[in-house]
Amino acid sequence: MQAPSPPIIVKIVEENEIAGLGDVMMEAIGLTGVIAVGALLFGLVLATIIIGYRKIHARLHPDEDAQTQPLGLTPTEIAPQDLQTKI
Repeated sequence: MQAPSPPIIVKIVEENEIAGLGDVMMEAIGLTGVIAVGALLFGLVLATIIIGYRKIHARLHPDEDAQTQPLGLTPTEIAPQDLQTKI
């Protein structure tokens, strides 16, 4: 018969670490939020680059036609007979 082995005592020490704002935000919104915010920022940066490029290109080459067509949102005059509804 063997003598019982002495118990193993594990002491857990928590580190008193001050978390930065990034760590707190990461824990608060999680990985999905980080991906969503990153995608939003990437979209804004990409849109800024594309719009800036088109504006600079239009200034450097004013003789070329624009690549966009008007949306047709300008008001037009409507004849009075067109305003009558059919009953």
